[in-house]
Amino acid sequence: MPEVTLDNVHYALEANESVLDCLLRNEQPIAYACKSGVCQSCLVKAVKGSPSAQATAGLKATLQAGGYALACQWVPEGDVEVKLPGAAENAVEVKIEHMDLLNADVIRLIIKPTGTGSMFASRPGQYLSLINPAGVSRSYSIANDYAKDGHLELHIARTPQGLLTGWLFNEARPGDLLHVRGPAGDCFYVADDALDFPMLLAGTGTGLAPLYGIANAALAQAHKGPMTLLQGGTLPERLYYVNELAALQTQHANFGYQALVLTDNGADPRIRQGDLAEQVLASIDPARLKETRVYLCGAPDFVQSLRKRVFLKGVSSSHIFCDAFVTRTVTA
Repeated sequence: MPEVTLDNVHYALEANESVLDCLLRNEQPIAYACKSGVCQSCLVKAVKGSPSAQATAGLKATLQAGGYALACQWVPEGDVEVKLPGAAENAVEVKIEHMDLLNADVIRLIIKPTGTGSMFASRPGQYLSLINPAGVSRSYSIANDYAKDGHLELHIARTPQGLLTGWLFNEARPGDLLHVRGPAGDCFYVADDALDFPMLLAGTGTGLAPLYGIANAALAQAHKGPMTLLQGGTLPERLYYVNELAALQTQHANFGYQALVLTDNGADPRIRQGDLAEQVLASIDPARLKETRVYLCGAPDFVQSLRKRVFLKGVSSSHIFCDAFVTRTVTA
């Protein structure tokens, strides 16, 4: 069987196994997020062996010319050697401008590039790879419009045994330097000529980050169609941005907001007990199925299950937008 070599150690590939899966199986700390060739978190550089066309599809020409490939899409037919890119390779250096807690388990991270005009173009709802000083990389969605604000806003949840989130919650401080690569993903607002198609946005946890960015982008571009944002959580205290979203509802007649939790919420009328998935399906207008755009973000099981149900409800698959993250097993 062919082998993958990393840092002078050889790992035997199983039949039809990708470089990423081989390295993960052997407990090598390679970053990844989607395993579908979208997020570009699992970038590796080929030292020996030529990456397949599938492994380089979607990469910038400069990355392809430099021998980079997506480890999740590279299924070698012979022996290959790879190295993991350093934090600064093909990345933008950024500084932590501000960080605060949105709830007990979610940090809002505000970052800005250290060099004038050096940030890559991005859209609210896309995601980037954030790399800390130790070289640990994870992907997070963009919650704002950098072109308008001059900074990037990320919402990052505390993850048990998470190497990067552990660093953020326990060690990181304003002024610390990081690196970012990206962006990737197609879960963002795109207007058409009519600007009146219905939009339904639903998410759990920090899946709110891309949805908040998408909603604000649509409103900034004078979207005229009805927009509904549904936020789900287990408990009221695990929600965040309730006041900000309620304010958007007050300011824009075509924007509606509802938060749902699994337990009794008390007296706050903006938060009620209910099932988020069922509310999403009930909120789809059957008279406008062909026009409706649905954005789903958050827990992978929730997203994948609801994506199928929304499609079976009659929404076109090309009008269902999801983030691409999957659950990770964190290795030391």
